[in-house]
Amino acid sequence: MKLSMAESIMSEVVIPNLSITPIFEGVSETWMLATAALAMLISLLEAWLATLIVYGRLDALKKVIVAPHNLIRSHVDYTIMTALLGFTYLVVVWLGIELPKWVIVLLCVGVLYNPFGFLVKAFKPTAGQAETVLGRIAVCAGFLPTTIGFGYVMFAVLVRVI
Repeated sequence: MKLSMAESIMSEVVIPNLSITPIFEGVSETWMLATAALAMLISLLEAWLATLIVYGRLDALKKVIVAPHNLIRSHVDYTIMTALLGFTYLVVVWLGIELPKWVIVLLCVGVLYNPFGFLVKAFKPTAGQAETVLGRIAVCAGFLPTTIGFGYVMFAVLVRVI
């Protein structure tokens, strides 16, 4: 059987399955579906809250959620993350790609964490405005789980299909 160029390269690269703790024992691809479902439920709740603020003109909510545009950003971001993680799950299953458990955990954590910043800013608009270099690095580091997780999966997809 002749290997494609990408498969040949990947056969030389060793990417360890870092199941370093028992915490990862129960992790499976279905975690991605459960996380996507949770992200969608969060998005739906945020949509209703935004609707009640903008169209229902509920002053009590406006006092708590002082920046509804950030709530809408979070809603959109959670919806996008739902679609991305759902697509990723389907592609992984369709192509028969076995993901390391640490990648699944990174994906699930990142999908829930990334939009969370907008949610926090809906309540406190000044949140996340780091004044120091170290603070800005810390904020940017929050994007690493999704970048590493989706990056790993999409690289594996390219290797599989090329």
